[in-house]
Amino acid sequence: MRILDTKALKGIICGILAISIISIACAGAGNGDTAVSASEDAVQAKVGAGVGSSSAYAGDYFPEFEKIRVDPTYKYLQLEPGNSENFTVTVENKDNKTIELKPKPLITPYTENFINESWISISPSEKALKPGEKEEFEVKVSIPEDADLGNYAVLIAFTEKVPEGDVAGSYPNFPGTMQLNVQVWTPPVVQVLTPYVNDLVEAGKNYTYEIKLKNTGSKDISISPELTEGGGIIYAESASSSAGMPQQAFGNRAISVEAPDKIKAGQTAIVKLTLAVPADAKGSYGGSLDLNIDDPGIREYEGIVSLSFRILPVLKEPYENIFEAGTDGPITVEVKAYQNGYGLYTSGGNRDLTPSFNVSLKDPSGNEVTPTLVNTKYSDSINIIDDTSTQPYPVPYISSKIAGGMETYDQGNYQGGTTTVVKTYTAPGAVGKWKLSILPKNAENFEYSITIEAAEE
Repeated sequence: MRILDTKALKGIICGILAISIISIACAGAGNGDTAVSASEDAVQAKVGAGVGSSSAYAGDYFPEFEKIRVDPTYKYLQLEPGNSENFTVTVENKDNKTIELKPKPLITPYTENFINESWISISPSEKALKPGEKEEFEVKVSIPEDADLGNYAVLIAFTEKVPEGDVAGSYPNFPGTMQLNVQVWTPPVVQVLTPYVNDLVEAGKNYTYEIKLKNTGSKDISISPELTEGGGIIYAESASSSAGMPQQAFGNRAISVEAPDKIKAGQTAIVKLTLAVPADAKGSYGGSLDLNIDDPGIREYEGIVSLSFRILPVLKEPYENIFEAGTDGPITVEVKAYQNGYGLYTSGGNRDLTPSFNVSLKDPSGNEVTPTLVNTKYSDSINIIDDTSTQPYPVPYISSKIAGGMETYDQGNYQGGTTTVVKTYTAPGAVGKWKLSILPKNAENFEYSITIEAAEE
């Protein structure tokens, strides 16, 4: 390999380095060979859009590698410290001459953790592969007991002509190599049974919430909850901050935390949150509670409870609009509101957060008309879940690798989503311009429709 070739490759790599890092980071989301094939295809497509296929481009500099077919080109393993796993890689000689294969791990600089080459053994250690011949290599990955948890990325090169790691490691599916990602993990013993707190609150009132944590292990686990702002969705009605971002409706001083210093083995602990909403607060608060669980099996984001509080606007004046009736037929007004699942973890009794409306009409003569409520309809979308299910939106950051199975909430195996409330009103009609007034309660939004029936003959 010429030095000039390597320098040229490094120059191109700078433009696609971010894509390579994303490819490695996303590898931990899947399991097995096929789980990441779509991500690899996406990366290849992105690279192709800029400088052409990474493998094809590398082949311009190292054409001999195009004569070697490696299957699979990617492998993802999930192992606990002290465990090992074997897998087979098939290498085929597509050239018309014998190729000397000497497989070895190639450490790349773009990884969360650096794997130790001694963790990987490959058999056979070398092979003279004749034209058209295939050889199966047995790869064994052994994780020592004292290995740090995290993700490890490495290339396995099957010839000695592969360039230095920062060049080859920057290409997905570099010719003559396969990418190996190893997630070193340990099963968590603590279950976070309250993954988020999302509530609709009123200014000037107090609320309490319970966050349940279950220790399924045989040892006590220390915790040290700490509030952090940000991380939630903020719909602020207050003025924007100097940075151009919306301000929080209130600060962390409005929230107090009571928690034990440990979760005893086999028991459930409660972290209590008390929210005192300031009387002048408007908008929303988005933040999180970092539980700081001393459990190596819990990744950092899995020990964080999302906090979202939307302050319910209390309206004194109704929404008004004018419409015109062309007949004397009956008038039907349908009002619809949508609401997310608020107050799931509120302690001290249930609150009625059902949207309601005070609907009135003023006829063309200016007389007040109170329409009759003739129909109320409630609808909800229900998810059916089991102990192995990853919870759907809006529950964030739930891993499917929960110790002993996930304890569900809501109603066992049934979990509700957005609730829809529809109220239908009728009133006698008259030709002319009408005024509609709607004063909502417990509603963040609503929509309405007006139907004017044909006049009776």
